[in-house]
Amino acid sequence: MNRLKCCLTLFFLSVFTTVFSQNYRDTVINEVRNVSFLLSRKDKEQYQITKEKILKLEEDYGYEVDLKLRLIEYSYLHKDLEFFKEQLEILVKNHGFTVAYMSGGESYSDALLKGELSPWFKAMYLKNHFIWLENNFDKQIDQRKLHDNQIKIEAIRSVVSKVNDTETLSDADKKTVDTKCNEVLFSTVSLLHDLCRKYDQFLTGKNFGIVQTSPFPNLHTNLKIKENIERTWLLFEPYITKSYLKHQTDYSEYVAFDAYSFIHFGYQKYGLLKKENLPLHMRGLIRDQVEIPIQNAFFTDKVKREMGWQ
Repeated sequence: MNRLKCCLTLFFLSVFTTVFSQNYRDTVINEVRNVSFLLSRKDKEQYQITKEKILKLEEDYGYEVDLKLRLIEYSYLHKDLEFFKEQLEILVKNHGFTVAYMSGGESYSDALLKGELSPWFKAMYLKNHFIWLENNFDKQIDQRKLHDNQIKIEAIRSVVSKVNDTETLSDADKKTVDTKCNEVLFSTVSLLHDLCRKYDQFLTGKNFGIVQTSPFPNLHTNLKIKENIERTWLLFEPYITKSYLKHQTDYSEYVAFDAYSFIHFGYQKYGLLKKENLPLHMRGLIRDQVEIPIQNAFFTDKVKREMGWQ
């Protein structure tokens, strides 16, 4: 796999998820995820501002599981321990936060497992995890499958990267490796797709439960691959739309699809990208055009009306 292209894709995507917004919920989530959280790590005042943004958002749209899972990192760092404990208890009891899936890199992991919060956490976790199990017992195997599938994807990418770094491989050999890798990576979406069909929605922390090794990079891994993007989107777009209209996910999946479509094919589908927000080195690709080309303007206008994108 072309590493330069992967790096460019990640940078390109990060730019768009940072600067674009279409409605109030998307605006807040994208600002919080891509700007406010970064500022919150070192600045306690920014943390408080971010916290208030999320709490206000929840007044209209309900508990934002994925944002809260990220927010408690900073709650612990800034010693907002009452709020930290309150939110972690909710995440364990109602949304399936599981000790076994912690990476050990969380800001609070040592404190919970062997530090000052350990006595409180053990008692709270044993009580509330069993409440989660009682109400969501059938999700346990699916949570585990999603966790393991993401680890599998990372292992595949690591092996292929090392193979492509082998100096003795010819360009033809590397192309063959990439082709085989693309097929293997596409096969990994089958599990996520099966679960989307099972639950009839695109799975998020808000509608399914927390998967601490997120399954959603699984989708982006295949959107980054030209041979996989269209067939991946065909499988998942109906479920993403269903969950989006229920405010269970934000519009970042659509932005990602537009960004990767532009990289692969030179056009976008949903009209979520603007030329002025392209990195300078990318604007030359459309220097003679006022805006980034849209594949089908009638389709784009229809979707924007249905989604409430202005």
